[in-house]
Amino acid sequence: MDSKKRIIEEIKKYEWDNVEDVIKSIIPNILFSVDENESKPDLLGSRFGGVPAVPENFSWPLQSRSENAPLAFFFQLNFEQIKPFDVDNVLPDRGILLCFASVTNDIMWEHEIPDAFKVYYFPDTDSLSFADIPEGVPSEQQLAPRDITYKSSFQLPRYPFNYISDELSEDDADGIDEVANTMFDEAYSATMRIEMAKSVGFTPPASKDDFHTLFSHNLMLGVPFSVQHTVAETWSEMYCGDNYKESKSYVNLFSFEMKNRKGYGFSDNGAHLYLCIHKEDLKNKEFEKTIFIVQNT
Repeated sequence: MDSKKRIIEEIKKYEWDNVEDVIKSIIPNILFSVDENESKPDLLGSRFGGVPAVPENFSWPLQSRSENAPLAFFFQLNFEQIKPFDVDNVLPDRGILLCFASVTNDIMWEHEIPDAFKVYYFPDTDSLSFADIPEGVPSEQQLAPRDITYKSSFQLPRYPFNYISDELSEDDADGIDEVANTMFDEAYSATMRIEMAKSVGFTPPASKDDFHTLFSHNLMLGVPFSVQHTVAETWSEMYCGDNYKESKSYVNLFSFEMKNRKGYGFSDNGAHLYLCIHKEDLKNKEFEKTIFIVQNT
């Protein structure tokens, strides 16, 4: 299904001050999915868990708030694999991004802890090799490897004034927010019905189309689903501390609902993790400036 065309069809069901401006507000994103089964070790593959690909001189990150305990390896992204789905060409052409999490003593849930998460970006992948996991990382903090795959999609942005032109009328902006949430809720409900049917051994209910597959909590770029406060505004306040003035410079680098039972998280309580970055920092590949936000349902 052409996701942009399908969203335009949905838009035209409503009345707008300027429908063309509403259509122009549709933005691209990248959906990702995680393999339900463990994958074979792939040095440079995008995946949750397993062992990270690192350069020879790599020092495993430690957390200062818990007796220098080593962080848990969370996931790695291969930008070369992602690039074909990057419609606006904002991500690097190549390189590996690693993410580690401070899961010892629940540090990852605390706010304003500088080493709750850590990212590394290695633009040159030719000299990377599998790291040695430190003995101090407990087995329950070692996720089994599961491959990540990607696909291009589009969306109407929630909280549109954070992301698109102020030329929209206030009524149209409110309408975009409402329709965006309605489409996501309907798609999410359809997905949950299918998953629940599978979990009890029933044949999943037939869907009238595959519209529900165009929406996901697992998202790169675009506008993520906020379970508490607006992510762009929260990030802006953390980034510059000045009343959300940078919210339009926000980039959703990587966001998802952690599902430990499915092998891609350290929580089963509905926690969402958002990796947020300024568009100029992304352009300059300054991934060390990534800010992490955790929200719970």
